[in-house]
Amino acid sequence: MNFSMGAASRRRMISDTTNLDDARHRELLRCAEASARLLVDAGPGTGKTEMAALRMAGLIQAGLSPGQLLVLSFSRSAVRNLTRRLTRVMAADERILEELRHVSVRTFDSWSFRMLRLLGHPAPTLLTRAHDENIEALTDLIAHRQRDSIRTLIGDRRHLIVDEFQDLPGVRGELVLALLDLLAPPGPAGAGFTVLGDPAQAIYGFAAASAERTYPTAAEYWNRIRETYSSDLEVLTLTRNYRADSPLATLSSSLRKVLLSGRTDDEKLRFVREAVAGLPSPDKPVGRTWLNSGESRSQAILTRTNGESLRVLKGLFGMEVEGGAVPVRLRAGSHATLPPAWVGALLGPARSAQIPKSQFGRIYAYVAQTWGKETCRRLGLPSETTTWSRLCRASGAPEDANSLRLPDLRDRLGWPEAFPDDQIASEDGLVVTTIHQSKGLEFDVVTVLDSSPNGPEEDKNGDPRDEPPVSEEASVHYVAVTRASRKLMRLDRHELHRPPRGRKFPHGRERLRHWRNNWVNLEMGLRGDVDPFGFVDPGLHGGADAAAELQDFLLRNVRTLQGHKVMLCKHTKNGKAVWHVHLQEGTRPARLIGRTAHQLTFDLLHILHDRGYRLPRTIMNLRIASIGTISSDAEFPLEDPYRTSRLWLGVSLFGTGDFKTYKRKR
Repeated sequence: MNFSMGAASRRRMISDTTNLDDARHRELLRCAEASARLLVDAGPGTGKTEMAALRMAGLIQAGLSPGQLLVLSFSRSAVRNLTRRLTRVMAADERILEELRHVSVRTFDSWSFRMLRLLGHPAPTLLTRAHDENIEALTDLIAHRQRDSIRTLIGDRRHLIVDEFQDLPGVRGELVLALLDLLAPPGPAGAGFTVLGDPAQAIYGFAAASAERTYPTAAEYWNRIRETYSSDLEVLTLTRNYRADSPLATLSSSLRKVLLSGRTDDEKLRFVREAVAGLPSPDKPVGRTWLNSGESRSQAILTRTNGESLRVLKGLFGMEVEGGAVPVRLRAGSHATLPPAWVGALLGPARSAQIPKSQFGRIYAYVAQTWGKETCRRLGLPSETTTWSRLCRASGAPEDANSLRLPDLRDRLGWPEAFPDDQIASEDGLVVTTIHQSKGLEFDVVTVLDSSPNGPEEDKNGDPRDEPPVSEEASVHYVAVTRASRKLMRLDRHELHRPPRGRKFPHGRERLRHWRNNWVNLEMGLRGDVDPFGFVDPGLHGGADAAAELQDFLLRNVRTLQGHKVMLCKHTKNGKAVWHVHLQEGTRPARLIGRTAHQLTFDLLHILHDRGYRLPRTIMNLRIASIGTISSDAEFPLEDPYRTSRLWLGVSLFGTGDFKTYKRKR
C-alpha cells in the first residue's frame, strides 16, 4: 500500500480544512507525506488531534477503507474531541466525508470489551469487571493463548492509530505493544501505525501502578517503540501552540521546556507550582453568579480529586433549588450516566418487540410532529436516517438492517459507548471535572483549583495514597494550565469546605464520604442507587395515568430539570426502607418522581448501623444530573405502554446526599 497522496490532493485537503500559516502547512503536509509508521511528539495546542483526523482522511484518500483503520484513545473525552475534529475534516471533501462516517474511534476499554465478547466471554461477566481487568485479559490472550484467533477477528486492519500514548502506562500500554507486535511487526510486512502523544503530559503512571505489578514509565514505552522500529519509524515533533492566546502559549512553552529538561523532579514541581500560584483569581467567588452570568464561552473548573469537584459543584449551585442559566456538567465521581433520552421517549410506547424499518419511519414521523421542533431539539433527536442507524448499531445489528429487535437493544444499553455519537455534546456551558478527566479537552476559560500545600504542616494532612510521584505531580499542574485557550485563573481551595474522600463499601462499590459534627455527606447517584421501576410504577404514583403523565413531564422538561434539587424522604414497606425522590420546592418536598433502590439502603446501613445510628428520614442537597433512558428486565408487573418495550424515561442523580445522624432508641 502506497500511503502517500498526490501533492495537489494533499494541499487541497489541508487548505480546505482550516486557515493555516506557512509553518502549519508544512507540518500537516509532512504528516500527510509521512511513512506508514509515524510517532508524533506533540505539545498541547499544537494540533495533535487535528493532525490525527487529517492522517485518517489522508489514509482513506490513499486507498485504505474505513474498516482497515483501528483508532484507539485513552478516554471518552479524548474520543469525543477526536470525533469532533473528524467532522471538520469531513467538510473538506464529500467523498472522504462519507467514508469517515464509518471509521470507528473507541476507547481501549470499549474495544477490549467488544473483542472479549466476540471471543465468547459473556457480556454480564465483562460488565462486572473493572476496565483494566478486561484490557489485561485481552492482552494476555494476544500474547499467548488466542493470538491467531484475535488476528482473525481484527480482520484486514492496515493502520493502527493510538492517541494520548503518554497516558498509557500499565495495561493499556501493554495492549498497544501487543497490538503493534501482532499487526505491525518490524520490517516491511504488516500494518502501519500512527502513535501520538506528549511525554510532558504523562499523568497516569501512578494510577496504573498496583501492589502486584509495577509498569514501565511513559518515557520507557516511547523508547520501546523507537528502538523496536528504528529505521522504519518517522518521528514528527510539534511545539508551536496554535490553540491558546499568546500569553497562554508562552506560559505553556516555558513550562514544557522545564518539564522536559534535565532539572530535578523537585525543581520542576516548584517551578510549575509557582506558575500556578501566580495566576489571577476569578472576578467573583464560586457561586450562583457563575450560573446566571449568561456566559456563552466554554468554561471549566478543574480539580485534583472527585471530592473537590463535588464541593465545587455544591458551591456553584448554592442553596437555590433550580439549576442556573448556564448548563453545568459534572465529569467526576461515580454517578451513573444514562443512555440518551430520545431512545426511551421514541421507543417506549412500542407494542412489538421487533420493529420493521418501514414502521419505524411512521413512528418517527408521528413523534416528531407530536413533540414539536423545540422538544426534538432539547432531546437531541437526530434525523430519521441517523436515528435508525444509531439504534441498529447499538443493538448489534448492521446500520442498514431492515428491522430492530428491542430485546437486543435493551441488552446492550449499558455496554461501553452504546451511543458514542450522542456523547459528542457541545462543551458550551460549565464543566466541573478533575484534571485527569480533562485530558483531550479544551475550553475558552479555565479556572484551576489550586491544591498545592502552603507549608509542611499542610503536607501532613493529605492522604499519601492520593499523591502521585513528584515528577508526575508537575505534569498534572501542566495539563491543567494548558486546557485554556483564552483565559486562565486560579481558585484557592480554602474557599471550599473540606472535600469528601473515597470509602470502600460492600460488593466493590466506592463512595465519597465526609462525616463531621453528626452530619454526613455521602456521594449518591451510583449505578443501582435508583429503582428503575419507580418512574413508571402505577402503585407509587397513584395509577397508570399518573405514571404516564410523569413520563410526559420528564419529556417536556428534559433540559430544564438538569441541576434541579431533589429531596429524599424515607418510606418503609414490608420492613424495608427506601426513599421517595421528590423535586424540591423551597425547603419542602414537592412532585414525586421516583424512589431509591435497596442498594442505597444497604450502603447506608453499612456506615450507620454498627455505630448505633438510625437511617435518616430526609436526605438533602442531591440534584438531577440528567434525564435519560431507563430499562430493566427484572421481574416487575409493568403496565402498557411499557410492558413490551421495557424502555422509559428516568433521572440520574449526582452530588452528596446530606443528612444529620441520630442515635437509635434503645
